[in-house]
Amino acid sequence: MAINFPSTAGQATDGSYTYTVAGITYSWDGSSWSAAGAGASATDKTLFSVTNAAAGSSSLAYNSNTGVFTYTPPSFSGYLNSSSSINDLGDVFLSSTSDNQLLKYNATNTRWENWTPNYLTSETDPVFAASEAGSITSTDTSNWNTAYGWGNHATAGYVTGLGLQSRTTAQVTQSIANGAAANVSITTPKTYVLYSIQTSHAAWVTLYSDTASRTNDASRSETTDPTPGSGVLAEVITTGATTQLITPGSICFNSAATGITYAKVVNKSGSTANVSVTLTYLQLEA
Repeated sequence: MAINFPSTAGQATDGSYTYTVAGITYSWDGSSWSAAGAGASATDKTLFSVTNAAAGSSSLAYNSNTGVFTYTPPSFSGYLNSSSSINDLGDVFLSSTSDNQLLKYNATNTRWENWTPNYLTSETDPVFAASEAGSITSTDTSNWNTAYGWGNHATAGYVTGLGLQSRTTAQVTQSIANGAAANVSITTPKTYVLYSIQTSHAAWVTLYSDTASRTNDASRSETTDPTPGSGVLAEVITTGATTQLITPGSICFNSAATGITYAKVVNKSGSTANVSVTLTYLQLEA
């Protein structure tokens, strides 16, 4: 394409004298015309430049008249872009840190703070320190959250001052005529594993989940097995002072979730006697 350039007589030779044709701007340098600006894709690359604007909304703009690109980098003023410690976070406050501390949210100060819980940690289960045992009982849970930060864990099976349980015993003694039956109550946990029943005299001992089951079972003979689901938890017949193992261990419970096991004891010793019954068990429910 032939271009009819205008006369350059008397015009500036510093490139400020320009002529635009077909979308391309040419500048006069005193000896020749050189393409510049929009459309000068490969003529004089020195005419293009980039300007960095202050951080803001990220963008890239081009001025077709000057050949200048303007780059606006994104602003990170609202973000954490460097940190060497968690304490650099605006909503975290750490003071006198030590091993085994936790972060606990303080709603009053609207921030996370370091906190030392008042418990010891074993390999299997967190347990309360001995100095705290007895300060809260297994049924008094009102202060667990504020004093220890544990929430209501008594209902989750935690007993104050205890981790794993040890087997223990419960006993009842009743004067019973020979061949007679006595209804007794034994103080036990709500739920437990029964390991053995010990009698001081020959006796027929039956354990029940509630009194209604014991009443309904009163007429059953010792040679008749109890019906499944009848509320009978376990029973033994002994010939004297002996301990009868329960194998495998039987899970016994009070259907009303109270700490009582209801029992019927029939004296088979041959004469009136103070018959003692001892249960050996492992607690399962607080």
